[in-house]
Amino acid sequence: MPRHLRVTFPGAIYHLTVRGNARGPIFADDGDRARLLERLAESVRTYRVRLHLFCLMDNHVHLLLETPDAKLSRFMQSRETGYAVYYNRRHSLAGHLFQGRYGAKLAAGEEYLLKLSRYVHLHPVFTARSKTIPLEERLERLRDYGWSSYRSYIGSDKELEYVTYGPILAQIGGRMGQRKGGYRAFVEAGLAEADADLLEILKQSPHAIGGNEFVAWVGEE
Repeated sequence: MPRHLRVTFPGAIYHLTVRGNARGPIFADDGDRARLLERLAESVRTYRVRLHLFCLMDNHVHLLLETPDAKLSRFMQSRETGYAVYYNRRHSLAGHLFQGRYGAKLAAGEEYLLKLSRYVHLHPVFTARSKTIPLEERLERLRDYGWSSYRSYIGSDKELEYVTYGPILAQIGGRMGQRKGGYRAFVEAGLAEADADLLEILKQSPHAIGGNEFVAWVGEE
């Protein structure tokens, strides 16, 4: 069966996932995580991508980004190849680090940015292990997690120069200081009650996030 072609155009918004080969780890330590973020920052600048947020997990990575110049494939190839070469050299390994083709779901405009950002930022405390701990401890873990853009969104860390915060925080409203606090409240409310509507939308298609007409259009491309 032929692979589904990526739908690319200037200004397209994607939720991207990159997974380790055979679900294996893609980081051995924090040095590896720091190197991937360095590579990510380099690729954002080189290909003029608007990176809205990221979240690094042990065996996969989430990115939410926009491609003003429709250079998704070149951006992802640069980031993945550079990091994989580094990782194999550092750990004296060979072979594929990542599992086949990266996942790319095209979102139907900025209306999905806010809910998708909460979905991605909550991943560190939505693991099977985390779901068994008390809500207060999950909240603490979320606020302490250092390998996503969440802490910089809520003002606990300084903003990262390679992350574009405006489009998501603008949907919160108010002044910048108020927006960060409002965003924190919005995300952390998702700890107690999952966004059932978004989860249902995410199940509809492996290629698109949006209404029925949009999902059908992406599927036909």
